Amino acid sequence: MALAPSRFAFRRRLALLALSGVVGTMSLNPSQAAAADDVARSLNAMIPSVKEENKAWEGLFDAYLDLTPCPEEIGADFGQVDVWTGMDGWEAMSDWASANVETVKALQEAAKKVIIGLPYGEDNVDARFREAGLVARVRIESGGDIDVAFPYLKAFETFSTWSAAEMYRRFEAGEWEAGFTAAIANARVLRHLCDRHMLVEKSGAMLMLAEAMSIMRDAMWTYVEKIPAEEYRRFSIEELPFLRFSDAERLKRLEMPEGDRVVVEAILEEVFDGSSSPNPERLGEVFGAMQADTSELSRFGATKRWVRIADVHSSLDASKEKLTNVYDDWWRRWRIRPYDPIQELPTDFSLLNEVRYAIITESISDLQDLFGLRKRLMVEINGTILGCGLCGYRAEFGKWPRDREMAYARFIPKRFDFDPFDKQYGRFLFDYLGSRKKAVDTDYGRIFIEECVVYARGQDHEDSKFSEASLDGLTGDMIVWPPLRALAREQDLID
Repeated sequence: MALAPSRFAFRRRLALLALSGVVGTMSLNPSQAAAADDVARSLNAMIPSVKEENKAWEGLFDAYLDLTPCPEEIGADFGQVDVWTGMDGWEAMSDWASANVETVKALQEAAKKVIIGLPYGEDNVDARFREAGLVARVRIESGGDIDVAFPYLKAFETFSTWSAAEMYRRFEAGEWEAGFTAAIANARVLRHLCDRHMLVEKSGAMLMLAEAMSIMRDAMWTYVEKIPAEEYRRFSIEELPFLRFSDAERLKRLEMPEGDRVVVEAILEEVFDGSSSPNPERLGEVFGAMQADTSELSRFGATKRWVRIADVHSSLDASKEKLTNVYDDWWRRWRIRPYDPIQELPTDFSLLNEVRYAIITESISDLQDLFGLRKRLMVEINGTILGCGLCGYRAEFGKWPRDREMAYARFIPKRFDFDPFDKQYGRFLFDYLGSRKKAVDTDYGRIFIEECVVYARGQDHEDSKFSEASLDGLTGDMIVWPPLRALAREQDLID
C-alpha cells in the first residue's frame, strides 16, 4: 500500500534555512551581540500596537500546557492530515479529543482577538512558556551566539491535530455543529498566525491552514449522507467566508513577511565584521554549515566554496542596497494582481549576480515560493467553500448538481468561485461525470472519481482536464472536490 506524500517536506526544507535555525549559531563579539538584541527589538516593532487583552498568544499557550499528551507524537511523521476514524489508534485519538474538550473554548477566544501577538525573544515571555519551548527565539548566548528559531509552532500543529480529532469525534456522534465549530475555530486561529513576520512562521501557518481546509473536505465527503443541508449552508455561507474580515476570496489582507530582511541585515553585519568585504573564515563557517548537510565532507566542501566567494563578494553597502531593492520589488508584486503585466518582468532577485550577492541569494531564495503558496491557500479555502456548498445541495435534493450554479445563492457565495491560477481571473473548472468513472493520476497513485468534479488549473495555468492532479498544483491540476485523500483511503491507496 502506497504511503501518503509527506506533509512536512516543504516545512522541513524551510527549517534548513538560515532564517529558521538561523545558520546554527553565530559567534558574535560584544558590539555584534548588541546588534543582535536590536534584531529582536526591530522584529517586535513590526507587531501591530494593540492592547494586551487583544493578543491571543498567552491564552493559547496556557491551553496548550493544559493539553494531555497526544497518543501519537506530532511531528514530521504524524500530523492533522493523518487523523480520521479509520486510522490505527483512532479510539485513543478520540479519547484524547474528548479529554481536552475545553480546548475549543480557548481556540474560540483566540479567534476573537486582533493578533497572535507573540513577542520575539525568549526574555519577553513567562518562564513557564520558555521551559515548554513556546517562544519565537532570537537568543544571545553567554558566549555571544545568536539563534533564531520558532519552536512554538509545535503548539499550533498540536491544536490543528486536536481539532481534526474533535471534528471527527463529534461527527461520529452526529454532533455536526460542534464538529464544525472546532474546525472553524482552529482555522481562524491559523489565519491569525498567517500574519506573523518571518518566512518560516508565515509559511508554516499557511501550510497548516491549507491542510486544515483539506481535512474539512475529507470529513464533509465522509459524512455527506448524514450531515443536514442546513449545517452545510451555515458553514459555507456564515462561517468559512469570514476566516478574517476583509480577506475576501483573494486573501487581500495577507501580507508578505518582512522580518527576514532584518535578520539578513544582521547576518551581513556579522560576516563583514566591520570591513568592506566579508571575512573569509567567518563567511565559510556560517554559510558552509547552513548550506551543507550533516556530512562533514560535504560541509568542508561548502565551507571552502564560501571562503573563495569572499574574494569576489560585493561590499556591505552594495549588499544592503540590493537586499532593499529585492524586498521592495517583491513587496510591489505581492500587492498587485497576480497576472498584471509587471509580473512578467524579471524580478530584482532573479537579476542578482549569484556570486557577488551570494549571501542574499542563499538567505532569502525561498521567499519567492510564498507567492505560489498564497495561491494554493486561496484554492484550498475557496475550494472548501464550494465543496461544502455542493454537499449542501446534495443533502437537500438527494443528488449532486449538474452545474455548480445550481448551488449558488443558497449554498455557495459566488465570489468564492475564484481560481487564482486562471490568468483571466475566472472561476474554478467544473465537470459533471455522473456515474462515469475517470482515472486521475495523483500524489497518492491512480484514483477513480465520478459525479461532479471541481478543480483549479495548477501552477502551469493550464487545464489538464484533471487527468493529473497534485496537492500543491506543481504538476497538473488541483482537484478540490471530491477530496482526493478521502478517495485514496476508500480505494485502499493509503492507510
